[in-house]
Amino acid sequence: MHSQKLHILNIPELDKIIIEIKDYFNFEVFYFNEKKDLIKKIDEDKKFIANSIILVNQIDFSSFKSKTYKKQIHCITKFPIKILNLMDQINARLIQQNYSAQSNININKYILDINSRILRKSDNALKLTEREIDTIIFLKNENKPVKVDVLQKKVWKYGEDLETHTVETHIYRLRKKIKNTFDDDSFIQSKKNGYIISE
Repeated sequence: MHSQKLHILNIPELDKIIIEIKDYFNFEVFYFNEKKDLIKKIDEDKKFIANSIILVNQIDFSSFKSKTYKKQIHCITKFPIKILNLMDQINARLIQQNYSAQSNININKYILDINSRILRKSDNALKLTEREIDTIIFLKNENKPVKVDVLQKKVWKYGEDLETHTVETHIYRLRKKIKNTFDDDSFIQSKKNGYIISE
């Protein structure tokens, strides 16, 4: 998943505090002084605000209601605010977003639900292991054939001392499960230069 982000729009009262404590966050923080700059970024690239919360004051709130999901906007209505309460609210929203995003990952004609570890297509569903989920997501994100030794290091976290046929056996079993459940032997393709999930 992509890293989560907090975009702060023109709330100078928070800037100094956030700068001082940002190392304790599990998300990135971005500042915008001008509303038009943030709106332009959103209009140019919808993925820019994926996995994000936009922190705005009450004056700017209405400008973003049509630009993004309501749950992505957190409005500061009055000061003073308790910073710990604010951080708890932001973290709770990011956790909800992350859970929701992981419940519906579209891959070809399939939907992958990381939370329940299920791959679905039409009325069929296949329960997967965590390692199988990791493999599918890694292959999906690469968009090009991935060699076995790369999967071995990046997904299985095994060193070079493990024989590559162990990883190949895991992928063979995963492909067989998908074939048996969905009658699809092309979801994970074996190419000369590695494995790929073609979109």
